[in-house]
Amino acid sequence: MGHPLRLRIIVLLAAKELYLNEIAIGLGVSRALVKVHLKKLERAGIVKSRVELVEGEAKALRYYKLLDFDVHVSPQILREAVKNNGC
Repeated sequence: MGHPLRLRIIVLLAAKELYLNEIAIGLGVSRALVKVHLKKLERAGIVKSRVELVEGEAKALRYYKLLDFDVHVSPQILREAVKNNGC
């Protein structure tokens, strides 16, 4: 979650399950960039994906949903975040 785009993805997925293109459009960034961050979030167990075939078309959409997860923040991480954000 150490990247602002990943936090924005999490916020979008907190509302509902979305497929890759919907996320990219919602964030105003490329699908390729979103895919990179979604893979990291999936490896971390924060999101889960599933593939759904589009009826009548020869394509599939990969949907992503947010999983329940815990966040643990150390005092050191908080100090660094404050320092890096100029607070």
